[in-house]
Amino acid sequence: MNYPSLVWHLKRTELFADLELNELEKVAATTPYRSYQPGEVVYRMDDPADALYFVRSGLIKISKLFPNGKEAILSVVGQHDTFGELLLQPEERRPTQAEALERTTLIVLPRTELQRLLALKPDLAMKLIRLMAARFFEAQAWTAEVSAYSAPERVASLLYRLAREFGRSHPDGTELALKLNQEDIARMVGATRETVSHSLGKLRDEGAIMRARTPIVVNLNALRKYLNQD
Repeated sequence: MNYPSLVWHLKRTELFADLELNELEKVAATTPYRSYQPGEVVYRMDDPADALYFVRSGLIKISKLFPNGKEAILSVVGQHDTFGELLLQPEERRPTQAEALERTTLIVLPRTELQRLLALKPDLAMKLIRLMAARFFEAQAWTAEVSAYSAPERVASLLYRLAREFGRSHPDGTELALKLNQEDIARMVGATRETVSHSLGKLRDEGAIMRARTPIVVNLNALRKYLNQD
């Protein structure tokens, strides 16, 4: 059984970090692992909001699909992150789609188990509210950036945030451990692929990007300087 490992992973999530071991063991008994291959969908828009997800390993893309066929990538979540926050009502439907970007293993907490925990642990309910509020404010901040920043600035801001969260040391700077192509970046910053290609070239000329092809290598100090320029 991978039961002890499951308790270990739950303990390292922001939501469950303060739960006692015996309570985590109860959660683990009703919480399965699920594995996904790259490109496999975890849930689609309008699916029932019936579970909360924790990333044990891998990466998940959260996006919104529009009737005209376009996709807006809202976020990328990695190890120990939580996604699929829900309003806990049986009739609630997913407003977004979640898809694996690479081989991914998720911990799936059913809504009924989450409701039981929230009823027993008011502090946990407050944590969930804070988590949902943080996601809301992040979305608001990004909407403001899309309105106020030029396309190169939006690309620079995105790469800076992703490098801070998913970056790893590289001889030339910081390498993004993400398999994102120019089309993916375009869907995240609200631009065309051609505009992103031009923006990446501009940032490379500025010394903020050391390698524009996947995996992208950036200079964090140069990105920050570019974003803070007058």
